[in-house]
Amino acid sequence: MKKFIIILFGLLLFNNLLAQKHTTKYITEANKIGLEWWNQVNTSEYQKAYNLLSDILKTRFTFNSWKKQISLLMDEYGTFENRSVIDTYFMSEIEGLEDGFYVVIKYRSEYTKTKNHTENLLLKQNDNLKWEIFDFNYEFQNIEVPEKL
Repeated sequence: MKKFIIILFGLLLFNNLLAQKHTTKYITEANKIGLEWWNQVNTSEYQKAYNLLSDILKTRFTFNSWKKQISLLMDEYGTFENRSVIDTYFMSEIEGLEDGFYVVIKYRSEYTKTKNHTENLLLKQNDNLKWEIFDFNYEFQNIEVPEKL
């Protein structure tokens, strides 16, 4: 009986280690895609950025409407200066969404026209095992620019 418990414990520990290894791999892959996507947005490579959106987002926005909205947003932000990851985690279940492989990434970003700027990405692995931008949002305050006299 002792051997059975030790073997069972060993199998559970091994399974947990494999799950952690895969989770770390998913987070690393998704972080790479997330930074690639933001870089494409910040360098006005809108077609490439649009291609990384999930099919669900693409059904909500045509390329032209998305390009118009994102370019207006980038004008409001100003020139990109810096971005750093402040949190990232893996989820397999999100309320209101189908089960799957999701990675949430939160960035602290700096632009010339904003302060206290955070950007959030939700990436989902599609049926072809590729990470796509499933959702994105942001929070910031505009920097007050003094009026010229």
